Amino acid sequence: MGSIRIVTLTALAVALTLGLAACGSSSSSTSTGTGIGVAKGIQTPYTQAQSGGKRGGTLTVLNHQDFEHLDPGQAYSSVDYEAVYATQRPLYSHKPNAFSAPTPDMASDPPQISRDGRTITVHIRSGVHFSPPINREVTSADVAYAIERGANPNVANPYFSSYFSSIEGASKASGGSIPGIVTPNQHTIVFHLTEPKAQIVADALALPLSAPVPEEYAKKYDAKKPTEYGNYLIATGPYMFKSNGEGKVLGIGYQQGKSAVLVRNPNWHSTTDFRPAYLDQINVEIGGDTTVIGRQILEGSHMVQNDTPAQSIVQLAYQHFRPQLEISPGAGDNYVAVNNKRGPFADVNLRKAFWAALDRTAMNKARGGELVTNVMTHFIYPEIPGFDEAGGLAGPLLDYNVHPAGDMQVAEKYMKLAGYPSGKYTGSKTLEIVGATGDPEPQDAEIVNQTLRNLGFKTRLNLVDKSVMYSKFCGVPAEEIDVCPNVGWAADFGDPQAVLDVTFNGNNIVSTGNNNYGQVNNPAINKAMAAGELIVGTKARAAAWAKIDRELVAQAVAVPFAWDKEPNIESKDIAGVGDVWNVGAWDYSFTSVK
Repeated sequence: MGSIRIVTLTALAVALTLGLAACGSSSSSTSTGTGIGVAKGIQTPYTQAQSGGKRGGTLTVLNHQDFEHLDPGQAYSSVDYEAVYATQRPLYSHKPNAFSAPTPDMASDPPQISRDGRTITVHIRSGVHFSPPINREVTSADVAYAIERGANPNVANPYFSSYFSSIEGASKASGGSIPGIVTPNQHTIVFHLTEPKAQIVADALALPLSAPVPEEYAKKYDAKKPTEYGNYLIATGPYMFKSNGEGKVLGIGYQQGKSAVLVRNPNWHSTTDFRPAYLDQINVEIGGDTTVIGRQILEGSHMVQNDTPAQSIVQLAYQHFRPQLEISPGAGDNYVAVNNKRGPFADVNLRKAFWAALDRTAMNKARGGELVTNVMTHFIYPEIPGFDEAGGLAGPLLDYNVHPAGDMQVAEKYMKLAGYPSGKYTGSKTLEIVGATGDPEPQDAEIVNQTLRNLGFKTRLNLVDKSVMYSKFCGVPAEEIDVCPNVGWAADFGDPQAVLDVTFNGNNIVSTGNNNYGQVNNPAINKAMAAGELIVGTKARAAAWAKIDRELVAQAVAVPFAWDKEPNIESKDIAGVGDVWNVGAWDYSFTSVK
């Protein structure tokens, strides 16, 4: 969801499968900058104006889904990022329509990378102050502490080991100082690496972990297990969570499962920031039926939705409120995670049988069809280098992958190879399945559930809020969930490593906040990823990571079903601006009231 994302020009027609007229010809679609056509009259982050908005006003955000983490050291989801990037300033950030090099944010200029790829020097911007009650100017030490706390097990940053472990001392760090992070003065921070991985580390400096955190304030909260800093946030961005005089936001500016209130940060100065920050206040209302929410927004005033609208609402918006609909192409992917470590799906043939049987076309239709998805056939998605080399839209031509509507005959073949002569599972295990609430997630979860039952499995399906699904179940290996039907991924930056490494490298499995949902830990794949990290050059990296992608498919480590073209909706009196790097979610710092 961050850094550089390189664009490939893949010609994809757009056609509605919602009972609407097809609209994918050159005469009815418009280029978005990604090569994926979007029907005329629909906004994309590439077509929205990023300047000239009206200042003032309050925006109401109606979200079915709650935040997972507000702490910049823990945040790692699209919904979290909407608030975190409005309230925090990492070293680098993306402009809404940019997949190119990120813009210096807390940094004053681009990172300086040494010729040997082992040193990164970043200069810190002067004149940026923390919100009350800290108030002082931000220094390089605050950035160092922010990144170092990512190794603190109480913080358990989900991507620290993936992107920052090459910093000297980082692999053994536990929250204290890291020798390879040096601050020679208040406005300079230097990263010394043990391997020539400077570009990947620099790319990762656009993630929220690099947003400064004042040690004198946060250290006592970071001593708690887990950290309580997310309840007492200090901001550097144009907005801050409403808080008391001590910086406490929990119960004041954030009511878990109910609401959040963002107000202007009185210590923010526009002269130090590229964000226009038009709005005076953002009120987030959490919960409710996604269909009801969608109608309220389309027919109402001063509102947006920042999690996926119901399929019926996307259809309604397309038919009757098209100027209020945004679609962000190349927004990420959705797949079914299966437990590779223990239980039935530790058997690769059972994973292949499930893949073969699953009707991925039906799952895509539940999400809105080809207006908003393409059937996913492997793991690197269309705008990332390596997509074509890994198989393009068709994907690897394996018998369990070539029938997106499912093929029970192929499924039975793999059931028999797994030791079930009848072609059906006859074991005693009851599969634990945890999916998400909020249309269209339950529909997809039920398709998965029924498919598994058709294969002979006994199942127990539990649907929870998506943030809970990740934080309490699918992202916690100790819970031993067998199947998570509603997980998804958006790359941190435009490199295939950012798609495959965090999600499928066994070395990145952590006890909480885990993003390797299926606990994939294949030694050969881990070794190939370690080698792939060191490869230099876009073309060479694309080829190497495409080979890894093909091996992930060969091992059926998860079942991919949808490459996203993410929809979002707004009221008619809102001039929304979406972040193409954050699955098209509305950017609070660029959106305005008309």
